[in-house]
Amino acid sequence: MRPSPVHHPSLRTRTFGALIAAAAATLVLAAAPAYASSTPQVTASETTIDVGDTTTITASGLGGLEQASFGLSDNSLGQFTENAETSYQAPVSDGTATATFSGLAEGKVTVAVGNGETILGTVEITITGGGGSTVEVTASPASVAVGTATTITVTGLGGLEQASFGLDDTAAGTFEPGGQSSATAPVSDGQATISFTPSKAGSVTIAVGDGETVLGTTTVTASAAPSPTATPTPTVSPEPASDGMSPVLFWVIIALVVLIAAGIVVWIVLAQRRKNPRA
Repeated sequence: MRPSPVHHPSLRTRTFGALIAAAAATLVLAAAPAYASSTPQVTASETTIDVGDTTTITASGLGGLEQASFGLSDNSLGQFTENAETSYQAPVSDGTATATFSGLAEGKVTVAVGNGETILGTVEITITGGGGSTVEVTASPASVAVGTATTITVTGLGGLEQASFGLDDTAAGTFEPGGQSSATAPVSDGQATISFTPSKAGSVTIAVGDGETVLGTTTVTASAAPSPTATPTPTVSPEPASDGMSPVLFWVIIALVVLIAAGIVVWIVLAQRRKNPRA
C-alpha cells in the first residue's frame, strides 16, 4: 500500500523540485484526482524557441485547483517572465492556468505543472541558438578618448523585451540616458543600442544580458584626453635700443662743425689781411 504524503509546508518546494527532475527523466504524469476532475494537460504555444524568445505554457483540466505550480527541470536554461524566477505560482481560472517561459540558453528543459506536491503534467521545450545566430555586442568606435561617447549595439536578442547593460569596473564610465554604470535599453527586432562614455583611461568590459544571465560582452579602450594646444602668440621683434643719436645725425653734426670751423678760420685770415694789407 502506498503511504500517504506528509503535508509539511517547509517541504513543499523541495518535494516539487525533486518531482520535476524525476518527470524530466521519465516523463510520467502523476494523477491527482483530489484536485482535477479530468486528466490535466500541459501544452506550449511553441515547443521550439530561440534563446531570448518566449512561449506560453498552458495547463488545463485542473478542476477546482486554486493555484498551479510551474517549475523547470533545469533552472539554468530559462525562467518565467511573470516573476523572472525559475518557478511560478499561477492562479487557476475555470480549471486553466498559464505561464510565460523565456529561454536563456540552448538545451532541452521540461516544464512541469502541479499542485505544489504532485506533478499533474509536463511539456518539453527545446531552446536553440536561433539557427546559428548568437548575441553579438559591438562598440563603435571601440577606442575613444576619456569623456567621448561610443555607441554600444547588441544584436541577436530574439524576443527579449529589454536588455541590461553593466560594467566590470563601475568607476570606468556611465551609460546614457541615465548617467549610471548600469542601464537598460528596449529591444526592437532583436537589437538594442545605448551610449557609453568612459570616465578614465584604460580598457573596460561592457556586459549585456537579460537581467540575470550575461548574453555577450565587448571591450572599449579609453585613452587619456589630449591636453589642449595653446595658440602661439605672434612675437613682435623689439626695435633696437636707441643710443640717443643715430649715426647719420652724428655725421651731419660733425660735418656742420667742420664747416663752421673752416668758416671761422677763413674769417680770421681775412680779418688779419685787412689789418695788414702788406702782409
